[in-house]
Amino acid sequence: MAEDIYREVDEELKAERLRAVARRYAGLAAVAVVAVVAGAGLWSWKVAQHKALDQAATGTYLAALRQTDHLPDQIGHDPITLTGKAQSGLESLQKLAPSTDAGVATLARMQEAAVQAARGDAKAALAAWNAVQDDPKADPALRSIATLLWCQHQLDTGDIPTLRSRLSLLAGQGKAWNGLAEEALAVLDVREGHKDDARKKLSALVDSADTPAGVRNRAQDMMQALDPSAG
Repeated sequence: MAEDIYREVDEELKAERLRAVARRYAGLAAVAVVAVVAGAGLWSWKVAQHKALDQAATGTYLAALRQTDHLPDQIGHDPITLTGKAQSGLESLQKLAPSTDAGVATLARMQEAAVQAARGDAKAALAAWNAVQDDPKADPALRSIATLLWCQHQLDTGDIPTLRSRLSLLAGQGKAWNGLAEEALAVLDVREGHKDDARKKLSALVDSADTPAGVRNRAQDMMQALDPSAG
């Protein structure tokens, strides 16, 4: 596949094709994180149970979660208007976001962001993730996930210095999201035309025993796209 990507095209077309490959693999990473969000959210909720949560708010959140938790599997890529239980669930989540209980408010915003992203409203999803990552009372694990998702959904168009600044907080040996953060930083390198920097990051991901298998496979594919003759 990669052998013919850059042949017989000028440098600008090469760069554009490479950016498209990078976006595709970054998109796959974003999809993978969605599954993690649910697990982290459940864990956070269980911990919060021991901190005397507002039971009414918790019940409302769980009901809204049931009404909206299957949306990513049912909704296509085009923006749509929610109806019925899904719309009711979204409205409940939006009302819970300003909740005085930090645990419920954070989980409500995370689920709201997932729903908005699934229905194609990127602006609303980004706003919800941003609210979580900027909330000092939010669970640190969920703040990190929100930061990662916020960045991943803007790799192609977002402000590069801002994205790098936020991703740098997640990168580093021993950090839970290092692999995905370094992958995203490599995509930004590609976007700016810094292929050598991208290669270094991707090579480090491939060589590290701590890199998740999915990230390693994507890093290998992106490296092959950068150097099609190596395939």
